[in-house]
Amino acid sequence: MRRLHAALLDARDPDVVDEFFAADFVSHNNPPGFPPGVEGVKRFFTMFRDAFPDVSVEIDEMVVEGDRVAVATTFTGTHEGELMGLAPTGRSVSVTGIDIVRVSDGRIAEHRGLTDIVGLMRQLTGQPS
Repeated sequence: MRRLHAALLDARDPDVVDEFFAADFVSHNNPPGFPPGVEGVKRFFTMFRDAFPDVSVEIDEMVVEGDRVAVATTFTGTHEGELMGLAPTGRSVSVTGIDIVRVSDGRIAEHRGLTDIVGLMRQLTGQPS
């Protein structure tokens, strides 16, 4: 997981996803309108990279048990590109999330996750918490 985050942030290239995800990858939290599997991951990464070009992800906690890895992260960045129909605001954001992945043969085969989308939208729109 540490290598995945570092590679994605360093390369800023969605094709890096192919190195870390199984060909039959399944996401249980695919955003509406995104394709399933690895292509959905690439589109999601590209959307966030374009919306937050200075994105940084800090791994706050990581727990490994068997073939499962749970990761708590904090995402920071400046909203400089469109995000799911929301025009750039220029606002800086800090958003937490938790991901649980299943690893098979050294690749991510399955994902479940929660991101504080309400907190993100409040920061982008200037609404109080």
